[in-house]
Amino acid sequence: MISAFMLAQAIALGVIGAIVAVIGLTKRPFNDFVLGAAALSLLTLVVQAVVSFIAPFTGNGPTGDLLEYWTYLLTALVIPPGAVLWALVDKQGRWSTLIVGIGILACAVMVYRMHQIWFVQIA
Repeated sequence: MISAFMLAQAIALGVIGAIVAVIGLTKRPFNDFVLGAAALSLLTLVVQAVVSFIAPFTGNGPTGDLLEYWTYLLTALVIPPGAVLWALVDKQGRWSTLIVGIGILACAVMVYRMHQIWFVQIA
């Protein structure tokens, strides 16, 4: 796993999530920008999943619990599509955009925690 990629991903997801959450707090409806932000966050998580699968075979294994890492990663992969599905079901609702923003912010926190599991913990 690449440390700089994970930290940049956590920061990017935090910024994207904050922007979408602010858009949601202004009560703007769910739109293509919010959908694109969720798609971009999901894309970064898929790239991380591929890199995380390949990294142990190249000798770059995690220092923490591998099961805990993959649990965080698989949960983070489910959050953006789940938030978008919720927003699409409640498209005329006042909070659908905010739900997506909070979901992306949750992914940012999870990516930071995955960074700690992969690099910081000594198992």
